[in-house]
Amino acid sequence: MVKRFTLFVVLLILSGMSVTVPFQLVVSQTIGEENETEASASASGSDVSSVSENNKISLNATEVGEEQYRWTDSAGAENPTLDLVANNEYTVKISNPTDEEHELIIDSNADGKTSEIAKSGDIEPGDIVEFKFNTEEAEGLGYHCEYHPNMMNGTITVFPPS
Repeated sequence: MVKRFTLFVVLLILSGMSVTVPFQLVVSQTIGEENETEASASASGSDVSSVSENNKISLNATEVGEEQYRWTDSAGAENPTLDLVANNEYTVKISNPTDEEHELIIDSNADGKTSEIAKSGDIEPGDIVEFKFNTEEAEGLGYHCEYHPNMMNGTITVFPPS
């Protein structure tokens, strides 16, 4: 779970003036690992998405420019990395407020072969779709849009249960 807190620190200077300095603190939790928090950042520098404590993944199809689309999470991160734990069932909820059709596909690229793990089916403009999938083992997975694979894609990291 990623929680963002904006804190305002007031520094008092001896002359009686005060300065307000805003900063943001980000805390994340890998789903399936209770009470463990960690700073979130991936090696590639992309955003790490939050997945709710009830194993629900929420993504939106978002138009970021003229005919340019990305998957975004509730914090607005584009094509976020999803950190999951093996041997869990996840529910993926996708909203499509765009004027284009989308379809989310989760796949594995093992031994040089791409295998489909799960897919949403077509998500028409204005629709909200949910589907479930299981993470059976620790591995790297990917996700993409069937119709916009070069723009709407991301990484899923599946960790072993602790």
